[in-house]
Amino acid sequence: MTNLTKRICSGVVLISLLFCIAYVTVVYDENIASYSSLAIFAIILWEYSRFIKNKVIRLLFLSGFVLIWLLPITLGGVNAYGSFVFYMTIISCLVWVLISLWIFVFDKPHLHNLWIFLLGYLTLIPAFVSLLWIIGNYSGAFILMIIFSVSIADSSAYFVGKKYGKIKLLPNISPGKTREGLLAAIVITPLSLAIYAILMDYPIIGFLLFGLILTPIAFIGDVFFSLIKRSKNQKDSSHLIPGHGGLIDLLDGSIAVLPFFMLLAIYPIDLGFENLDNLINKYFWTYLM
Repeated sequence: MTNLTKRICSGVVLISLLFCIAYVTVVYDENIASYSSLAIFAIILWEYSRFIKNKVIRLLFLSGFVLIWLLPITLGGVNAYGSFVFYMTIISCLVWVLISLWIFVFDKPHLHNLWIFLLGYLTLIPAFVSLLWIIGNYSGAFILMIIFSVSIADSSAYFVGKKYGKIKLLPNISPGKTREGLLAAIVITPLSLAIYAILMDYPIIGFLLFGLILTPIAFIGDVFFSLIKRSKNQKDSSHLIPGHGGLIDLLDGSIAVLPFFMLLAIYPIDLGFENLDNLINKYFWTYLM
């Protein structure tokens, strides 16, 4: 069985599993999504900790995450520290912007151990809290939409880049990424979401914008974790999923997208804005004053 066949088979199985989780959550128990998210992030955390070779530092890294995971429980749930979540989301988005600048300016296939340690917190914690917030306050359907949209972007970039890609974007960090593949993803992802919106009678513009914004962010998430793996001479984060590697390899783009989705989609819904002026005013007075 070729690696591509393994990727396709694994993808079909995982998509089916996600639909099963979503169905059971809606029909039987809404807490299933939260429990599943905890299990998935526990595996992601374990995979990321494998990048930290020193056992003492790895234990320190994991201990910090355990304390942070217990924080929502001690404070009465994620909603109990909404302002903290908001500012953490802002910081996370800024971190991802800085990561993207560093990647494109330097294109160096090495990241210092200290940065791997710190960026683990600055990227994984906001994604985890965003995930819990969205599931707890809205719907797991948002998470499925993010994962499937990122999958469309990844697949279109992979297949078009493999077939027609000539200009390498980041030859040192991720040689397989091409300009043609990224451009294809930027075009195909919004169009796919727009078709879905038409079929479901949803607003087309919102889905088009979501696809346009999501694609480059997911690309940076993919490249960032590729940088860490290359720094540690690892091809995959683990061997959990045949053809894909680990959960980080599968969900790297979604990890980057989650805080941006919180900032650009969830918070505007929370604030109940009707127009852009109202959105700006509510953001300013509610959070910054």
